[in-house]
Amino acid sequence: MEWIIIIVWLSIINASLGGQYVLNWMANQPKYIGADKVEISPGVMTWWREISKLLWAVIAVIIEVIRGKQIKYLWPGKISILVIAICAFTGVIENIGFFYLPRYYSPHIYAPYINVYLATLPFWGKFLYNAQIRREHWIGITLVVIGLAIPHLEKYIRGTMDPKAVLDGTALLWILIINCCLCSQHVLNNKTVQTALPGVGPNALVVWREIFKMIFIWTALILFPLIALWTNANVPDSVPVNTFETRVLEKASQADKEFLLSNYTLTGGEYVLKSDLSEEAEVRIEAIMSSVEYHRFYSLFSGSIIPTNWWPILFIVIAGLSGYIYSYGFFNLSKFSAHYWVPYTNVYLALLPFVMLLFGKNVTGFQIAGAVVVTAGLMVGVSDVSKNKVEEIEKKHK
Repeated sequence: MEWIIIIVWLSIINASLGGQYVLNWMANQPKYIGADKVEISPGVMTWWREISKLLWAVIAVIIEVIRGKQIKYLWPGKISILVIAICAFTGVIENIGFFYLPRYYSPHIYAPYINVYLATLPFWGKFLYNAQIRREHWIGITLVVIGLAIPHLEKYIRGTMDPKAVLDGTALLWILIINCCLCSQHVLNNKTVQTALPGVGPNALVVWREIFKMIFIWTALILFPLIALWTNANVPDSVPVNTFETRVLEKASQADKEFLLSNYTLTGGEYVLKSDLSEEAEVRIEAIMSSVEYHRFYSLFSGSIIPTNWWPILFIVIAGLSGYIYSYGFFNLSKFSAHYWVPYTNVYLALLPFVMLLFGKNVTGFQIAGAVVVTAGLMVGVSDVSKNKVEEIEKKHK
């Protein structure tokens, strides 16, 4: 029966995760939101996603209470709530990255890299639960490395590579951050379930996590724009030529471009801000720089939570529903050791390239092969399931 539960929930989780990647990507593509550009920052998108997940989880809890669940089973306990808060903090960071990456890359490009941390789970299982590290784990890690390398073979075989398939330094940094956040959350999800008081269900845990995530994202949306304003982050005294021309002038309207060039002077290898600017000029420069997302960190949290275009929010709210479903599934399965089931949550990775073909993306055979090999590597670690009995963590520690 345990394996039937795991297989059913893994199917649901895969559908929800794959759908989330596509919905996040669509919300960040002007062609699907009826606009010339995406005017909603990743931070604001994260706010809407978390409020959506919170509402879906609250509805589920209300239904549980109406059906007779006692209120006392909604409180997970002090230790569990502390773990949930830490998990929520890393979750907010991860979600901002998940809204940043699809602005510039198709999901099938970066998704395989997001899950590299799974190759380390056997070692976490050894450290936390004294789980055996088997030969299959080493084979899986080898396949993951090969799968990640395959898409890059195109450059050496054909001599060219799609520029949109090349991850820049910022993308690689976000991939590293997301890997760390996801890895910590898988460990923390297990600890959340283990430390929760008896009778506390997955819906209550999801509600508490979303409450903390809303607190964290609200704080970020209020605090960071204030810091940007106080430090004049969007009114730089000087900007390197390449940065100014590619990250500012290319994205600005003709009128804004002319205004900036009238206030910045090309000196050597930099555009230098003129001295003694009027307050009105500084305000306009700040508005232009903010609109073209010159300062990439602060631009993550810019803008109002009330958009002029609601189409991105529609995709995000639907993504929030799928996010609630897979969060419930993760909490439901977290009573089992992560190395037994987590690798199977990523079967959708092998399917993403084919899904993106339906959206007209230029998906190469190298990318398809890489995604398939990475997925196989993430799964092969549990290929000898006949040798491993599924045990609930709570029972192992009794």
